[in-house]
Amino acid sequence: MYLSVPLALPINSNPGIVAKPKRFSNQREAAVFLARYLTELVDFQELLDRSGLEVERVKTKDRKSWQPLCMAQHYQSLITYRRPGKDLDERVVFDRPSSDDHIIVAHHNQFYSIPVRASDRGRVTESELTQQILQIMEIPPDPRTPLVGVLTANRRPVWAKAREELLKNERNRHNLELLERCLCVVCIDDDVLPATFNNPYRSEDRWIGERDYANVLHHALHGGGSRHLGCNRWYDKSVQLILGKDGLWGMNYEHSTGEASSVLSTFEELTERVDAMSPPDDNQVPSHLPAPEKLEWTLSEQSLNDIREAMTAFDALVEDLDLCVMCFQEYAQDFVKSCRVSPDAYIQLALQLTYFKLHGCLVATYESAGIRRFALGRVDCIRAASPETLAWVKAMCQGDPESQSADQRYADQEDGTKRVQFTIYSEQQIRELFDAAAQRQARELTDNILGNGIDNHLMGLRYAAKESGEPMPDIFTDEAYKIVNHFALSTSQVTTKNEGMAGYGPVVPDGYGCSYNMRKNGFIFCVSAFHSDGRTNAMRFARALEQSLRSMANMLRTRKE
Repeated sequence: MYLSVPLALPINSNPGIVAKPKRFSNQREAAVFLARYLTELVDFQELLDRSGLEVERVKTKDRKSWQPLCMAQHYQSLITYRRPGKDLDERVVFDRPSSDDHIIVAHHNQFYSIPVRASDRGRVTESELTQQILQIMEIPPDPRTPLVGVLTANRRPVWAKAREELLKNERNRHNLELLERCLCVVCIDDDVLPATFNNPYRSEDRWIGERDYANVLHHALHGGGSRHLGCNRWYDKSVQLILGKDGLWGMNYEHSTGEASSVLSTFEELTERVDAMSPPDDNQVPSHLPAPEKLEWTLSEQSLNDIREAMTAFDALVEDLDLCVMCFQEYAQDFVKSCRVSPDAYIQLALQLTYFKLHGCLVATYESAGIRRFALGRVDCIRAASPETLAWVKAMCQGDPESQSADQRYADQEDGTKRVQFTIYSEQQIRELFDAAAQRQARELTDNILGNGIDNHLMGLRYAAKESGEPMPDIFTDEAYKIVNHFALSTSQVTTKNEGMAGYGPVVPDGYGCSYNMRKNGFIFCVSAFHSDGRTNAMRFARALEQSLRSMANMLRTRKE
């Protein structure tokens, strides 16, 4: 699902996650925070080494007992690397004893290796990590630094070819091995993105200072491209932690390793542990560790050209991203629950109504359904574009002059002209249609998480047919199969414990990406599209979505009355 896609990882594949901002009074406090987080991360890794992670459980279908979930994603997140390939990327899983004894810190587009275990005495202390990080923070920017990190932001086959050129040099091979085998990458960003990346929708939704939610989500997704912070990254690595100069705290993760639920839960849990610690002691114990190892590159003229081409392609991708964040606080999921409707089904129907208003049809819609009830289970696809949903959205759009989708037909008048006739639905009929659509959506969700979805099944059959060497069955070459797998609306619920959010780009050029977070005081939606399509528009979608949520609430309130 991921490794065969040749597109660049930023925006197209790697999600960005932003947590509640940190507040540091000086640089040392920031270094201590990172050192403590990395110490907790090494503790977590050693817990995994002992197979000591507590198994997560969910209620069974009958709600009478608890069922264990597969924990493989947690165990693989820190030992997996996505290596680029010309035809297919390679998922490299390293043996723990031979890797993860160091981290990579990216600062001013330069990479440094810091040990988390010393060869002569085991674990490096928090104080030693702090001093190592401070040494890197104090290094001024060097305009001569080659922007090697941008190569990982290019299309996968192009990066694979550029990587082969790098491997011709022994020093470069050493650097790449350090990057592949590290525990994680820590990106220290000494700048913020300009206001050109701010939210086009509503300026009062502030994150911190002059930055709003869209600005920091851009920061986590792509760093603003090569002109800003986007080269201070290594996008192939499963976990990239990001700390900004204004307290931005987030991550960018490589999606083939795991889903947001597993990656985010670890990220949040470790952050909470560090936040609960007492203020750092000003006394420093002298460190006997050598200075952080700077990754020096030997670049041929071809490699320099590869970097320039990657910068151009990356910046074009960043400029094409149309991103909008909408915070809806007029009601929250408690209201939806009080109306006896599944909050997730409710949001999915709101997204369907919004798309129908704007484009006059429904499209194949992807919502991720976790299937960790099964060994090595990842996700299946909850499809929200059902006949029941279509009937309801048509009824909701009746007589709407701004809708592209009023259910209408033309009748001939006596003078030969056409007159528009609308199907009129009563409030009772609309509510009945909504109930049918919500029930269908709830069944789709249940069917998928219990392993009865269609998408993984069909994908398995398709790969089996491909590997058999026989002609591909007609079902997989039929136009209908292409249509149902062209996800013009790609969605997922990503619920965070604090003020955080997650976002990603569309999965097709003419589509939308929409993640949503159900908070106690409302909902936050991260809507994305591509400017180059011309038909999609993230701000227009967000505005229409806000109206959809209002009209749906009015419909439910009428029913309650």
